[in-house]
Amino acid sequence: MLGFRIVEPGMFSTFQDHGRLGYQNQGMPISGAMDIESLIIANKLVGQQQAVLEMTFTGAKIEFLKEMSIAITGADMVPMLNDKTITMYKTIAVKSGDVLSFKGLKSGFRSYVAFSDDLILEALYNSTSTYTKIGTGGYKGRALTKGDEIEVNSNTFDEHFQVIKLETSKSIRVLLGYEADDFKETNVLFNHTYEVTNELDRMGMRLKGESLIHKTSADIISSPIVPGAIQIPKSGQPMIMLRDAQTIGGYTRIGSVISCDLNRLAQMKPGDQISFESVTLEQAIKAKKKWLDDIHKLNYSDTRRNFRVTVNGCIYDVFVEEI
Repeated sequence: MLGFRIVEPGMFSTFQDHGRLGYQNQGMPISGAMDIESLIIANKLVGQQQAVLEMTFTGAKIEFLKEMSIAITGADMVPMLNDKTITMYKTIAVKSGDVLSFKGLKSGFRSYVAFSDDLILEALYNSTSTYTKIGTGGYKGRALTKGDEIEVNSNTFDEHFQVIKLETSKSIRVLLGYEADDFKETNVLFNHTYEVTNELDRMGMRLKGESLIHKTSADIISSPIVPGAIQIPKSGQPMIMLRDAQTIGGYTRIGSVISCDLNRLAQMKPGDQISFESVTLEQAIKAKKKWLDDIHKLNYSDTRRNFRVTVNGCIYDVFVEEI
Protein backbone atom coordinates (compact mmCIF):
# COMPACT_ATOMS: atom_id res chain seq x y z
CA MET A 1 0.00 0.00 0.00
CA LEU A 2 1.08 3.60 -0.51
CA GLY A 3 2.56 5.23 2.58
CA PHE A 4 3.52 8.73 1.46
CA ARG A 5 4.08 10.92 -1.57
CA ILE A 6 6.99 13.26 -2.27
CA VAL A 7 5.52 16.71 -2.98
CA GLU A 8 8.95 18.37 -3.12
CA PRO A 9 12.18 16.33 -2.86
CA GLY A 10 14.59 18.89 -1.39
CA MET A 11 18.11 19.27 -2.76
CA PHE A 12 19.25 15.65 -2.36
CA SER A 13 17.07 13.15 -0.50
CA THR A 14 17.74 9.40 -0.44
CA PHE A 15 16.94 6.38 1.70
CA GLN A 16 19.91 5.14 3.75
CA ASP A 17 20.45 2.43 6.35
CA HIS A 18 23.64 1.11 8.00
CA GLY A 19 25.21 0.38 4.62
CA ARG A 20 26.77 -2.55 2.77
CA LEU A 21 29.32 -3.84 5.22
CA GLY A 22 31.69 -6.57 4.07
CA TYR A 23 31.63 -6.04 0.30
CA GLN A 24 34.47 -3.58 -0.22
CA ASN A 25 36.70 -6.40 -1.47
CA GLN A 26 34.29 -6.58 -4.41
CA GLY A 27 34.61 -2.87 -5.10
CA MET A 28 31.29 -1.94 -3.48
CA PRO A 29 31.33 1.20 -1.30
CA ILE A 30 29.70 0.99 2.13
CA SER A 31 27.20 3.82 1.56
CA GLY A 32 24.54 4.12 4.29
CA ALA A 33 23.55 7.08 6.43
CA MET A 34 26.21 9.77 6.65
CA ASP A 35 25.21 10.35 10.28
CA ILE A 36 24.78 6.86 11.75
CA GLU A 37 23.98 8.28 15.18
CA SER A 38 20.96 10.15 13.81
CA LEU A 39 19.86 7.00 11.98
CA ILE A 40 19.99 4.88 15.14
CA ILE A 41 18.13 7.40 17.30
CA ALA A 42 15.44 8.14 14.68
CA ASN A 43 14.73 4.43 14.19
CA LYS A 44 14.57 3.83 17.93
CA LEU A 45 11.96 6.57 18.31
CA VAL A 46 9.62 4.72 15.90
CA GLY A 47 10.51 1.15 16.90
CA GLN A 48 12.36 0.33 13.67
CA GLN A 49 15.65 -0.97 12.30
CA GLN A 50 15.50 0.03 8.65
CA ALA A 51 16.42 2.75 6.18
CA VAL A 52 15.53 6.35 6.94
CA LEU A 53 15.13 9.35 4.66
CA GLU A 54 18.35 11.37 4.55
CA MET A 55 17.89 14.98 3.40
CA THR A 56 20.79 17.28 2.55
CA PHE A 57 20.73 21.08 3.03
CA THR A 58 17.00 21.44 2.28
CA GLY A 59 14.17 19.26 3.49
CA ALA A 60 11.58 17.39 1.46
CA LYS A 61 7.85 18.07 1.51
CA ILE A 62 5.92 14.86 2.17
CA GLU A 63 2.20 14.09 2.04
CA PHE A 64 1.19 11.08 4.13
CA LEU A 65 -1.33 8.70 2.58
CA LYS A 66 -1.97 6.69 5.75
CA GLU A 67 -1.42 6.97 9.46
CA MET A 68 1.95 6.05 10.98
CA SER A 69 4.56 7.46 13.36
CA ILE A 70 7.67 9.40 12.35
CA ALA A 71 10.73 10.90 14.05
CA ILE A 72 13.16 13.56 12.84
CA THR A 73 16.81 13.80 13.91
CA GLY A 74 20.10 15.32 12.73
CA ALA A 75 20.22 18.81 11.26
CA ASP A 76 17.57 21.28 12.41
CA MET A 77 15.68 22.26 9.25
CA VAL A 78 12.72 23.51 11.33
CA PRO A 79 10.26 20.66 10.64
CA MET A 80 6.56 21.49 10.36
CA LEU A 81 3.46 19.32 10.23
CA ASN A 82 0.57 21.02 8.46
CA ASP A 83 2.53 24.30 8.69
CA LYS A 84 2.93 24.03 12.48
CA THR A 85 6.42 23.59 13.94
CA ILE A 86 7.03 20.16 15.51
CA THR A 87 9.68 18.89 17.90
CA MET A 88 12.72 16.94 16.74
CA TYR A 89 14.00 13.82 18.53
CA LYS A 90 10.42 12.89 19.37
CA THR A 91 7.84 10.36 18.15
CA ILE A 92 5.22 12.16 16.06
CA ALA A 93 1.91 10.55 15.01
CA VAL A 94 0.71 11.47 11.50
CA LYS A 95 -2.48 10.60 9.64
CA SER A 96 -3.59 10.47 6.03
CA GLY A 97 -3.54 13.93 4.47
CA ASP A 98 -0.94 15.35 6.85
CA VAL A 99 1.94 17.22 5.20
CA LEU A 100 5.47 17.30 6.58
CA SER A 101 7.63 20.20 5.42
CA PHE A 102 10.77 22.07 6.48
CA LYS A 103 11.10 25.83 6.85
CA GLY A 104 14.87 26.05 6.28
CA LEU A 105 18.26 24.99 7.56
CA LYS A 106 18.97 26.32 11.06
CA SER A 107 21.93 24.14 12.03
CA GLY A 108 23.79 21.12 10.70
CA PHE A 109 23.60 19.87 7.12
CA ARG A 110 21.71 16.54 6.95
CA SER A 111 18.36 15.72 8.52
CA TYR A 112 16.76 12.29 8.94
CA VAL A 113 13.15 11.08 8.96
CA ALA A 114 12.34 7.61 10.29
CA PHE A 115 9.00 5.85 9.68
CA SER A 116 7.22 3.29 11.87
CA ASP A 117 5.80 1.45 8.82
CA ASP A 118 8.04 -0.95 6.93
CA LEU A 119 9.41 0.75 3.81
CA ILE A 120 9.37 -1.28 0.61
CA LEU A 121 12.70 -0.45 -1.01
CA GLU A 122 15.22 -2.00 -3.39
CA ALA A 123 17.88 -4.08 -1.64
CA LEU A 124 21.39 -5.06 -2.71
CA TYR A 125 24.01 -6.87 -0.63
CA ASN A 126 21.82 -6.89 2.49
CA SER A 127 21.19 -3.14 2.39
CA THR A 128 18.51 -0.81 1.03
CA SER A 129 20.88 2.18 1.04
CA THR A 130 20.80 4.28 -2.12
CA TYR A 131 24.04 4.39 -4.09
CA THR A 132 23.30 6.78 -6.93
CA LYS A 133 26.57 6.34 -8.85
CA ILE A 134 25.45 2.90 -10.05
CA GLY A 135 21.72 3.45 -9.55
CA THR A 136 20.99 0.84 -6.93
CA GLY A 137 19.21 0.55 -3.59
CA GLY A 138 16.59 2.74 -1.96
CA TYR A 139 13.92 4.03 -4.33
CA LYS A 140 14.87 3.17 -7.92
CA GLY A 141 18.54 3.71 -7.07
CA ARG A 142 18.27 7.50 -7.19
CA ALA A 143 17.53 10.64 -5.24
CA LEU A 144 13.83 11.30 -4.77
CA THR A 145 11.93 13.48 -7.23
CA LYS A 146 8.58 15.23 -7.17
CA GLY A 147 5.66 12.80 -7.33
CA ASP A 148 7.49 9.70 -6.08
CA GLU A 149 5.14 7.46 -4.07
CA ILE A 150 6.65 5.17 -1.44
CA GLU A 151 5.00 1.86 -0.66
CA VAL A 152 4.92 0.49 2.88
CA ASN A 153 3.67 -2.39 4.95
CA SER A 154 1.73 -1.28 8.01
CA ASN A 155 3.42 -1.74 11.34
CA THR A 156 1.56 -0.81 14.53
CA PHE A 157 3.58 1.42 16.85
CA ASP A 158 1.71 3.02 19.74
CA GLU A 159 4.58 4.25 21.92
CA HIS A 160 5.56 7.91 22.20
CA PHE A 161 9.20 8.73 22.96
CA GLN A 162 11.40 11.77 23.29
CA VAL A 163 15.18 11.85 23.70
CA ILE A 164 17.92 14.42 24.12
CA LYS A 165 20.55 14.62 21.36
CA LEU A 166 24.02 13.38 22.31
CA GLU A 167 26.79 15.91 22.87
CA THR A 168 29.65 15.85 20.37
CA SER A 169 33.38 16.47 20.68
CA LYS A 170 34.61 19.92 19.69
CA SER A 171 37.40 18.65 17.46
CA ILE A 172 37.57 15.88 14.87
CA ARG A 173 39.77 13.07 16.18
CA VAL A 174 42.31 11.49 13.83
CA LEU A 175 44.31 8.29 14.09
CA LEU A 176 47.58 8.71 12.19
CA GLY A 177 48.45 5.96 9.71
CA TYR A 178 51.74 4.42 8.64
CA GLU A 179 51.92 6.83 5.68
CA ALA A 180 52.13 9.77 8.11
CA ASP A 181 55.90 9.34 7.85
CA ASP A 182 55.65 10.43 4.21
CA PHE A 183 55.00 14.03 5.32
CA LYS A 184 57.54 16.60 6.44
CA GLU A 185 55.39 17.74 9.37
CA THR A 186 52.22 15.94 10.47
CA ASN A 187 51.45 18.47 13.21
CA VAL A 188 50.45 20.98 10.54
CA LEU A 189 47.10 19.16 10.40
CA PHE A 190 46.55 19.57 14.14
CA ASN A 191 47.91 23.08 14.60
CA HIS A 192 45.65 24.78 12.04
CA THR A 193 41.95 25.15 11.32
CA TYR A 194 40.56 23.99 7.97
CA GLU A 195 37.49 25.14 6.07
CA VAL A 196 35.00 22.88 4.32
CA THR A 197 34.88 23.81 0.61
CA ASN A 198 32.04 23.56 -1.91
CA GLU A 199 33.56 20.29 -3.16
CA LEU A 200 31.47 18.19 -0.82
CA ASP A 201 29.19 15.20 -1.39
CA ARG A 202 28.50 11.75 0.02
CA MET A 203 31.78 10.49 -1.46
CA GLY A 204 34.03 12.96 0.33
CA MET A 205 34.90 16.53 1.26
CA ARG A 206 37.79 18.74 0.26
CA LEU A 207 39.21 21.14 2.84
CA LYS A 208 41.06 24.43 2.50
CA GLY A 209 43.84 25.55 4.84
CA GLU A 210 47.53 25.10 5.60
CA SER A 211 49.13 22.72 3.11
CA LEU A 212 50.71 19.44 4.18
CA ILE A 213 54.05 18.90 2.42
CA HIS A 214 55.08 15.48 1.14
CA LYS A 215 58.66 14.34 1.54
CA THR A 216 58.65 12.91 -1.99
CA SER A 217 55.41 12.39 -3.97
CA ALA A 218 51.68 12.52 -3.26
CA ASP A 219 51.06 9.50 -5.47
CA ILE A 220 51.19 5.93 -4.21
CA ILE A 221 50.24 2.56 -5.63
CA SER A 222 46.44 2.43 -5.28
CA SER A 223 45.46 0.59 -2.11
CA PRO A 224 42.37 0.15 0.10
CA ILE A 225 40.73 3.13 1.78
CA VAL A 226 37.76 3.44 4.11
CA PRO A 227 35.32 6.21 5.10
CA GLY A 228 37.27 8.65 7.26
CA ALA A 229 40.56 8.25 5.41
CA ILE A 230 42.33 11.59 4.93
CA GLN A 231 44.07 11.70 1.56
CA ILE A 232 46.57 14.43 0.73
CA PRO A 233 46.99 15.09 -3.01
CA LYS A 234 49.79 17.11 -4.59
CA SER A 235 48.10 20.40 -3.58
CA GLY A 236 48.64 19.52 0.10
CA GLN A 237 44.96 20.21 0.86
CA PRO A 238 43.21 17.39 2.80
CA MET A 239 40.39 15.30 1.32
CA ILE A 240 38.29 13.24 3.73
CA MET A 241 36.59 10.14 2.35
CA LEU A 242 32.96 9.67 3.42
CA ARG A 243 30.29 6.94 3.20
CA ASP A 244 30.16 6.61 -0.61
CA ALA A 245 33.95 6.62 -0.93
CA GLN A 246 35.58 4.37 -3.52
CA THR A 247 37.31 1.29 -2.15
CA ILE A 248 40.87 2.11 -3.28
CA GLY A 249 42.82 5.34 -3.68
CA GLY A 250 46.15 6.51 -5.03
CA TYR A 251 46.97 9.50 -2.81
CA THR A 252 49.05 9.39 0.36
CA ARG A 253 46.91 9.05 3.50
CA ILE A 254 48.05 10.86 6.60
CA GLY A 255 45.51 9.09 8.80
CA SER A 256 41.81 8.51 9.34
CA VAL A 257 39.00 10.23 11.21
CA ILE A 258 37.75 7.86 13.92
CA SER A 259 34.39 6.27 13.09
CA CYS A 260 32.22 7.97 15.71
CA ASP A 261 33.38 11.42 14.56
CA LEU A 262 32.18 10.75 11.02
CA ASN A 263 28.72 11.59 12.36
CA ARG A 264 29.88 15.12 13.08
CA LEU A 265 31.52 15.48 9.66
CA ALA A 266 28.16 14.54 8.13
CA GLN A 267 26.66 17.70 9.64
CA MET A 268 29.31 20.06 8.27
CA LYS A 269 28.56 22.27 5.28
CA PRO A 270 30.66 24.53 3.04
CA GLY A 271 32.25 27.32 5.06
CA ASP A 272 32.28 25.40 8.36
CA GLN A 273 35.59 25.23 10.23
CA ILE A 274 37.29 21.98 11.29
CA SER A 275 39.93 21.48 13.97
CA PHE A 276 41.69 18.13 14.18
CA GLU A 277 43.01 16.29 17.25
CA SER A 278 45.51 13.44 17.14
CA VAL A 279 44.58 10.32 19.13
CA THR A 280 46.21 6.97 19.75
CA LEU A 281 44.63 3.63 18.83
CA GLU A 282 43.75 3.07 22.49
CA GLN A 283 42.05 6.48 22.68
CA ALA A 284 40.14 5.80 19.46
CA ILE A 285 38.86 2.48 20.80
CA LYS A 286 37.88 4.13 24.09
CA ALA A 287 36.01 6.88 22.22
CA LYS A 288 34.09 4.32 20.13
CA LYS A 289 33.16 2.32 23.22
CA LYS A 290 31.95 5.46 24.99
CA TRP A 291 29.86 6.47 21.98
CA LEU A 292 28.24 3.03 21.81
CA ASP A 293 27.62 3.13 25.55
CA ASP A 294 26.06 6.60 25.31
CA ILE A 295 23.78 5.43 22.50
CA HIS A 296 22.74 2.40 24.56
CA LYS A 297 22.01 4.49 27.66
CA LEU A 298 19.91 7.17 25.95
CA ASN A 299 16.74 7.80 27.93
CA TYR A 300 13.74 7.36 25.65
CA SER A 301 11.14 8.90 27.94
CA ASP A 302 7.38 8.69 27.33
CA THR A 303 6.15 12.13 26.30
CA ARG A 304 2.58 11.52 27.43
CA ARG A 305 0.96 11.96 30.83
CA ASN A 306 -1.09 8.96 31.94
CA PHE A 307 -4.29 9.11 34.00
CA ARG A 308 -6.64 6.34 35.08
CA VAL A 309 -10.24 7.52 35.37
CA THR A 310 -13.53 5.84 36.17
CA VAL A 311 -16.66 6.79 34.26
CA ASN A 312 -19.98 5.10 35.05
CA GLY A 313 -18.15 2.24 36.70
CA CYS A 314 -15.76 1.68 33.75
CA ILE A 315 -12.02 2.22 34.14
CA TYR A 316 -10.16 4.05 31.35
CA ASP A 317 -6.47 4.75 30.79
CA VAL A 318 -6.16 8.28 29.41
CA PHE A 319 -2.99 9.57 27.74
CA VAL A 320 -2.49 13.32 27.33
CA GLU A 321 0.19 14.65 24.97
CA GLU A 322 1.00 18.19 23.86
CA ILE A 323 0.99 18.49 20.04
